[in-house]
Amino acid sequence: MTSNDPYKSFREFPLSVRIAQRSWITALAIPLFSIRVIARMKVPWVVQSIFGVSGLLALVGYVTTCWVLVRYPYIGMVDSSDGDLYTKYVDKLGAMIKKLLGLCAVVCLCFALVAPMRDGKINGMEILWLLYGGSTLVFLLFILLRFNRFDHPAVATLLRCTLGFGIPLFPLFVPALIVGSLRARRLLDEAQEQIR
Repeated sequence: MTSNDPYKSFREFPLSVRIAQRSWITALAIPLFSIRVIARMKVPWVVQSIFGVSGLLALVGYVTTCWVLVRYPYIGMVDSSDGDLYTKYVDKLGAMIKKLLGLCAVVCLCFALVAPMRDGKINGMEILWLLYGGSTLVFLLFILLRFNRFDHPAVATLLRCTLGFGIPLFPLFVPALIVGSLRARRLLDEAQEQIR
């Protein structure tokens, strides 16, 4: 790799970015690949242990992603040459496939948001769901219609660290995203001032 190479090796990324990505993918892979074992299991503690390990990895992924958003909010702007699961799998999807998947998610989320209001009575849990689902819908529409990783580096960092799984969990990341966005803007402004 030369100094003129616009890509950076993923091994050179901060350790927390690598931990976040690996934690999210492993947390999802454990239940998916052990579904046959779980279906045949008659011992409840084994099933609970499998989901417990998966949940623990998701928690590690969440905490490290929040750390990365606050500490390295600009990392989503950096291209990776190897080892980055986001570049390898998510970026390789065509723009049309991403838009189609996003549109399907928007339609499903709209139906899920309208469902509690059919009977005209809304309880406390449904209000929480409407707030959570509504903010996720707004975020998903933002990603589909306005998102650019160079204009919104903290959002790009969230997507890279969570491999896109952070979209349905967006409301949980709002505080870290706000801090990260403010920090990224300040750091980029300082870098532009130094260039001038």
